[in-house]
Order: sequence, then structure tokens, then C-alpha cells
Amino acid sequence: MAIKIGYMGLPFSNSEEAALEFAKSNNWTDYELLPLISSKDVVLSLENKESDFGVVASNNIGAGPVIETELALKGKDNIELLQTSIVHIHHCVFVRKKDVVIQTLASHVQALLQTKNTLKKLYPNTDRLEVEDTALAAKMLSEGLLPDSCAVICKKDAGEFYDLILEHENVEDRKDNLTTFTLLKMRKV
Repeated sequence: MAIKIGYMGLPFSNSEEAALEFAKSNNWTDYELLPLISSKDVVLSLENKESDFGVVASNNIGAGPVIETELALKGKDNIELLQTSIVHIHHCVFVRKKDVVIQTLASHVQALLQTKNTLKKLYPNTDRLEVEDTALAAKMLSEGLLPDSCAVICKKDAGEFYDLILEHENVEDRKDNLTTFTLLKMRKV
């Protein structure tokens, strides 16, 4: 039976990359990745025995702790933190249409924090819109759920998968933009 690994995010998210790294480092060959969008959903999936392991982002070198994960794990003595993995994170800016005045930048709060200074220079006077996941932001823009005047911050492969137009690459403020991901499982009682 395949090992079920739930992760925060969608396919082409940084958490999916971390989940793949954990599978590789544990020599798991028969596994299924479950995209669960949020840390809260990852914890619920573990508690409901819908997944065997969970992957969440826990800390970024520049943006600090991932508050969403801290809140999801608060008071959860039944969840065991097994391993950590550090992933180098690169962010890109994608749009749906060329030559549109960008009024809003949408992404996960961590991505917005990790690109804050660069985006302030590239897109002064734009609003920020927090979305539950970077890849979800790309999907939403692609499907027209966000206006054409919105740009999204996501991994390059996410923007390309959703047929968006690359505006800027490597917009993270720090070139050593590292995020720690944690592998979780239910504690044996």
C-alpha cells in the first residue's frame, strides 16, 4: 500500500518539492502525494488518518516562522516532528496578459514577505493579496479568478504549468532564500 504524504499547497508548490525530497531521503518508492493547501489541512489529514505523513513549511531565513504552521501545530502533542529539510526558494512574477498595469500582487504571505523589497522597487504603489498557496495563486490567475491587473508570485514551473507569462525571475530579496520544511506524523500512543 502506498505511503500517503499530505503537504501544504498544490502541485508545483515549494511544499510539494519538499515532500518529494522527504520521499527520496527516506527511500520511499511507493507513495502518493496529497495536495492539502494549508498547514491546518495537513494536520487534520494526519489526525483523520487520511495521510501517513505531512509536510509543512516551518521557517524562512528572512521572513521568519511560518505562522500558519505554528497555529496548526499549537497544542498538538499528538503530532511528531520527524525530520527537517531546507529548500532553496526562488520566486517569479507571472501575469496573465502582457502590457497590463499591475495593481495587485497575489501569493502566499511567506512569498510576499520574502519578496517585499524587490517587489516594492518593481511595482511601487501596488496592493498585496494573500492567497493560501503560491501555486494556487497561479491557478487562480490562469482561471480568471483574479483580475488581469493582478500578478502572482510563485515558482517558475507553477507559472509555466498554468500558461502564464513570466515577467521577472528570482525576485526573492535574499539570494540565500532558504525555507525549512518539516516532516510530520502522528505520535504512537
